[in-house]
Amino acid sequence: MLAEQPGTRDLIAFVARYMTCSACHHAYGADDVAVDRYSAGFWILSATCPACGQSRTFTAFDRPPYTQMPDMGMTNLQPLNDADVGEWAAFLAHFDGDLIELLGTVD
Repeated sequence: MLAEQPGTRDLIAFVARYMTCSACHHAYGADDVAVDRYSAGFWILSATCPACGQSRTFTAFDRPPYTQMPDMGMTNLQPLNDADVGEWAAFLAHFDGDLIELLGTVD
């Protein structure tokens, strides 16, 4: 059963404690959250607001999803430092183009 997967109760408790309805901002209770699917280390949960009935879907992973991506030759990249972040912030503050197109040109 989906609710019996290890970690599921913690995820439901997290949603109930930290997430709110996107429509009315009412808090969820544990009974308002359901596990719709569990597969290969990720969960799809849904929550229904007890106040307004609005439904919302959440996806949760047991590890960052990018660790499951194929190696694209970026394993030797150095971590960003404060100077890198500052340069990007300055660039993006004045960038008036298509970010998807820009990133598509990166080798």
